[in-house]
Amino acid sequence: MRTFYSHRKLAEDVYIEIAGLEYEDFAVGQIFEHRPGRTFTAEDNRLHALRAADLSARSVDAVFNEKVYGGDQVISETLVLGVVTALTTKTFNKVVANLGWRQVRFPTPVRVGDTIYAESEVLGKRDSESRPTQGILHIRTRAVNQRGEEVCSFERHLLIYKRGLGPYDAAGY
Repeated sequence: MRTFYSHRKLAEDVYIEIAGLEYEDFAVGQIFEHRPGRTFTAEDNRLHALRAADLSARSVDAVFNEKVYGGDQVISETLVLGVVTALTTKTFNKVVANLGWRQVRFPTPVRVGDTIYAESEVLGKRDSESRPTQGILHIRTRAVNQRGEEVCSFERHLLIYKRGLGPYDAAGY
């Protein structure tokens, strides 16, 4: 069994946080829970609509009203996708690039007040043919709300640094 440590000891009682895992640390079949979760507010939805210049009827209503179409606000799917992806960044911190997204789904709407939690499974892993300092991971990420209902899922391929070959050692972490 592999153990992942969040900090590296620099000196007696002095530690530095380790940023993410490296390519070699991943294996097909591993599942990573990304914590903490994230609770959505009406203000999150309003600000996202304004920043994105989203002029859809649902988003315009979200900017001006707490209730939309006689019910609670539905959080924008683009905001949900961004937040779910952000929840994974601690684990996948050493990513060079997202190489592609597939099968993006939103089976259950996220509403104001919902808290979502994400987890990712490693579906595949291979060395990059064109970049010997990097590898490619195939990941499936899914998010559920506080009731356990799936609210978002997607697959993506990540280009990730191999151990000691990215900018992290030089940066001190």
